[in-house]
Amino acid sequence: MQFARFGVFISAALVTSTLVAPMAQAAPHIAPQASGSSFTSLTPTRVFDSRTTGHQLGASTATIVRFPANLVPADATAVVFNLTGTGSTGPTYLAVGAPGDGQATTSSNLDLAAGETRPNLVTSRLGTDNGARAVELWSGPSAVDAIVDVEGYYAPSTGMKFTTTDPHRVVDTRDTAPVGPGGTVTLDFTGSVPKGATSVVFNLTGTDATAPTFVTAYPTGQSKPDASNLNLLPGQTSPNLVTVPLGADGRVTLANAYGSVDLIADLAGYYGPQSTLAFFPLQPLRTLDTRDAQGNPREPLGPNGTHTVDFSGWLPNSAAAAVFTMTASNVTQSTFLAAARHGTSEWTTSNLNLAAGQTAANMIITALSSDQKADVFNRNGRTDVLVDLAGYFAAPTPACQSDCVFTWGMGSLGQKADGTTTHEAHGPSVAYGVSNVVATAQDQYHVYALKSDGTVWEWGGNGAGELTNGHPGGGVDVTYLGNGFYSTMPTQVLGLHDITAIVPGHALRSDGTVWSWGDNYLYELGNGATDPEVVPATAVQVSGLGDVAAIAGDDFNGYALKRDGTVWSWGSNVWGQLGDGLLASNLNDCYFERGRARPEVPNCASATPVQVVGLGDVAKIGTRLVIKRDGTVWEFGGVNTDFTPRAPRQVVALTGAVAVAGRANETPNETGYALMPDGTVRAWGSGGYGQLGNGGDCRFGDCPASAEPVTVSGLTGVTALAAGISTGYALRADGTVWVWGSGFNGALGDGVELGRNVSVPAQIAGLSGVTGIGNGGAAVVNPQ
Repeated sequence: MQFARFGVFISAALVTSTLVAPMAQAAPHIAPQASGSSFTSLTPTRVFDSRTTGHQLGASTATIVRFPANLVPADATAVVFNLTGTGSTGPTYLAVGAPGDGQATTSSNLDLAAGETRPNLVTSRLGTDNGARAVELWSGPSAVDAIVDVEGYYAPSTGMKFTTTDPHRVVDTRDTAPVGPGGTVTLDFTGSVPKGATSVVFNLTGTDATAPTFVTAYPTGQSKPDASNLNLLPGQTSPNLVTVPLGADGRVTLANAYGSVDLIADLAGYYGPQSTLAFFPLQPLRTLDTRDAQGNPREPLGPNGTHTVDFSGWLPNSAAAAVFTMTASNVTQSTFLAAARHGTSEWTTSNLNLAAGQTAANMIITALSSDQKADVFNRNGRTDVLVDLAGYFAAPTPACQSDCVFTWGMGSLGQKADGTTTHEAHGPSVAYGVSNVVATAQDQYHVYALKSDGTVWEWGGNGAGELTNGHPGGGVDVTYLGNGFYSTMPTQVLGLHDITAIVPGHALRSDGTVWSWGDNYLYELGNGATDPEVVPATAVQVSGLGDVAAIAGDDFNGYALKRDGTVWSWGSNVWGQLGDGLLASNLNDCYFERGRARPEVPNCASATPVQVVGLGDVAKIGTRLVIKRDGTVWEFGGVNTDFTPRAPRQVVALTGAVAVAGRANETPNETGYALMPDGTVRAWGSGGYGQLGNGGDCRFGDCPASAEPVTVSGLTGVTALAAGISTGYALRADGTVWVWGSGFNGALGDGVELGRNVSVPAQIAGLSGVTGIGNGGAAVVNPQ
C-alpha cells in the first residue's frame, strides 16, 4: 500500500479518448542506440584525497567529488573507483551516491573501526555538479579521511560490455607460498576468459600478513601504478573487489609492498568485445537488512546458513548479474560470507572475511538466477547481512523506432524506461521496450502506454504491486524509504485487451466496459472491493458500468461518461470529488494518524460508481470537467467554503470548447483548460505558478487566480491539451509541445528538478513530430 501517495494530488487530464493528433512536421531522429552503458578502464588516478586539504570529512557531512572531463566524459552514467577510508576518529562509515541521492540515510559502501585504513571498490551512479560529472560522499558518525582513485567509467557511447561468470578461484598462495616483501604473483586468466577480453573482475583477499602492507593489481607487462587495492595489518584478513585491465598475454600481476602475505583471487566476470551485457546504474537501494530497526539481530544467518536475496521486484527479467555492496554486522565468530546465483550448493569462494565483532563491507558482482535471485552464505557463527544494490547487468534493449513514448521529469522509480533510476530530472527521452503506441498517460509515480494492438503497458513505482506484473509489491513506502518495488522497463498490464483509452489506473475497453488495476487505498478500483490493502493480480472490471463512451481520472478517482450523457464516479470523496452531493459529516473523519485515509467512513469514498448529480447531456469529459452537448463547459465536485458539497457549475463566458483538461487536485483550488475551435486555449482557476499562462511575474508562486477564463498567451494551432500539477501542456498542429506553469519535478521538460515558474507558454526543446500528449506529461512521437 502506498500511503505516501495520499495527500500528493496528482494531475490527470484527459482531453480526448486517445489524445492522438495527426502526424505533423519532421520528427526527431533517434539514433539506433540500444539501452545501457559499456565499461572503459582507466589507469588508476587519484582525484580526491582529503588528507591534502588538511581537513577530514566531518561527522555526518557530505562532500562532492568531481571527475575531470579528460578522465570521465560528460555522457558517463556511472563511475568505478577505489574508495579508501583512513584515520577515523571513531567507528564510522562512508556512503556514495550521485549528488542529491540522499543515500546517507539508507545505505553504505565502507565501514571502518576507529583508526582503521580500509579500501572498497565502488560503482556509483554519476550526477552533475557545477558542470562536471560527480559523486557525493557521506560520512558517518565520526570524522574520517577519504581517498578516491578512479579506475573506470560506464558510458553509452564507448567501452566494452560484460560477461558474468560463476565464482571461480584463480589463485590461492596458501597452496604454494606467500608473496614476500616487494614480491609479485601472476594471475593467468587465459583458461578462464576468451582471447580478446580486455579487463577482468575478481575478488582479491589478503590474509596472514606479517607486516602492515598494501597490494596492487595491474596488467602484467606494464608499470605498477601508484595505487593500491588492499591495505592490510598483521594477522588481518581483508577482501576487495578488483577491476583491472588484462596484460597482452591475458595475465594480471599482484604486487605486495611489505612483509609477506597470502593472496586469494576469485573471478567474477570479464569485459571484452565478445561480451553482451550492458550496465544499468540505479540509485543506491537497500534490498536486504536482517537487523531490526535498532540495528539488533532479527533474522541473522546462522552457521552454514544461506539467505536468498530476491532482486526481481527491482530488476527487469533480463537482468543477468547484480552489483551491490554487502555489509556484515553483529558477527559472533570469525567467518566468511559468499554470494552467488540462487541455487548454488557448494561454496568454494568468498567475498567477505570477518572477525568476531567486526562490521565490514565489500562490493560484489554476482550472476543471478533466471528469476533474478542470489544466495548469500555464512560459514561460522551468526551474522547480520545488509545488501545495497548499485546496479545490474542485462542485455541491451533496442531503441524504439515507431510510435515511441517520450517522457520527462523525474526518474527515481524508473519512469524514464531506460533501465535506470535517477534522482535528477530529465528532459525528453525515449522509452525503451515499447513501440506502436497510440496514447499515453502519466502520474507522479507511473507512466502508461496504450499500444495499437489494444494492450496497456506501464512502468514506474510498484510499492503496492500496482503494476500487476506478477510482483506483489515491496511492502514499503516508495516515497519515504525509497526502496519499494519499481519497474525500470515497460511491463504489460495483465488482464487488459481491446483497450481504446487509458488514464492512470483505468482503461476503457471497446465493448464499453471500464477496467481498473493497482491499489485500492481509496476504493479507486471501483469493483466493490472495500479492503484498502487489496491489490489484484490482474485488472478488474469496474462494477455496473457499460455503454461508456469516454473516461477520465487520476490516482484516486475514476470518471466515466456514458453514451446517455450521464457521468459516473468512484474512489475518493474526501474533498467531494465524487460529485454525488454527499460528504462525510466531518471531513476530518476521513483521515487518521499520519494523514492516512479512512475510506470506510460513510461518504469518504465509494467502492462502486455513483452518478454525478445535476449533470447530464454531457458530450466530452475531463477530470471533474465536462463539455455539454450545447457547447458549455461545466465543473463538478469539490467543497464549498462552508464545507458543503459543491453543485455542478457552469464556467462563465465559455462556450464552444472542443476539449477540456484540468489539474487533478482534491482541494477546490484547481486550474481548468479548454481548447477552442480556433486552436487557442482558455484557462481559469488557480494561477499562482503561472499555470493560467497569461503572463506575469510568478517566480514566487503568487500570481493571481481568475474565476473567468483568460486566453493562454501566444498559443495557436493547438490540437490537444493535457495538464500536470500546476502545469499546462499543449500540442500544436506542427507537432511541437508547449508548456507553462510550475517547473517542479522537471515538469517543464527542461531537465531541472526545482525549475522556474513559467507564466507564458514555452516550447519543450527536443520534441517534434508529436502525435499525442498524455495527462501528466508524456508524448507519443513517430521518429524518423
